[in-house]
Amino acid sequence: MPIEDEIILSRFRKAIRLNTQENILDLDASLDYKFDFQVFRFEDVLHGTNRIIPPNRWSYHRIGLIKKGSGEFISGIYNYKAPKNTLAVVPARMISSSKNWTLDMEGYILVFNTEYFLQNNFLLQHIENKNILTGSVPPYIHLSDKQTDEISEIFENLIKEKLENKPGKNELIIIKIIELLIKSERFFDEQLHFETSVPSTDILKSFSSLLETHFIEERTVSFYAEKLNVHPNYLNSLVKKHTGRTAKESIQNRLVLEIKYLLHSTNLSIKEISNQLGFNDPNYFTSFFTRFENMSPKNYRSTFV
Repeated sequence: MPIEDEIILSRFRKAIRLNTQENILDLDASLDYKFDFQVFRFEDVLHGTNRIIPPNRWSYHRIGLIKKGSGEFISGIYNYKAPKNTLAVVPARMISSSKNWTLDMEGYILVFNTEYFLQNNFLLQHIENKNILTGSVPPYIHLSDKQTDEISEIFENLIKEKLENKPGKNELIIIKIIELLIKSERFFDEQLHFETSVPSTDILKSFSSLLETHFIEERTVSFYAEKLNVHPNYLNSLVKKHTGRTAKESIQNRLVLEIKYLLHSTNLSIKEISNQLGFNDPNYFTSFFTRFENMSPKNYRSTFV
């Protein structure tokens, strides 16, 4: 593996292991090694970790393909299993995490930013018009074996081209990234029907954004429904249809996620965390967390000691 790849992977692994004081890991701040494009085999990324990638955000777009094994993803408001043949996209700055990756997991991960296109004289329109990079559509689909082979071939070509120093290397890599984006967009559209689902996905995107801003102080579906000019029942059913959980469950899940990371990454007492997140009764805070995690906040924190 090239030295640059080893450096990036080493610093990434270190970042996810650190007891950061941030509730959500900011990879831009944590990784002091800057780059414009990288492609890895997913199993190399997970090597030397506990096969858990904590909630994080990054200014890079990420596209992943699971060829073998399985894991679980949270991306924005979506919580989903990623078995063999899953194609997953994490748009830039979208909060995501993953866990429970099986030991036999194999796949690919592409990481790139928009500056890479500009530096090599490619117009941003090649990526700006892609629905899969906007955060307004579900972030994953399950491919057929044939589709997986097509996407895998592009990833393999990217890996090969990155390792070779031939004329026009960057230009060809960008062409391959564009090919990957176009094919991925087609496969997503075939399953999700972008034209007919745009109004719904716009609501989902706005709900996700509102939730990230207000989840601590606003925990009722009616608040978000009013902001979005829809009925609470409609919002619940819409979110349920696209994410597998209702709007209410999404709000509760975001709270649980925040609690887990305050327990894991800060020295705040359980009472202080309870107060910070607006739980006036510490006993209710404990029962709320236990209902979702099947263990108390104290026991959850002890698993990291």
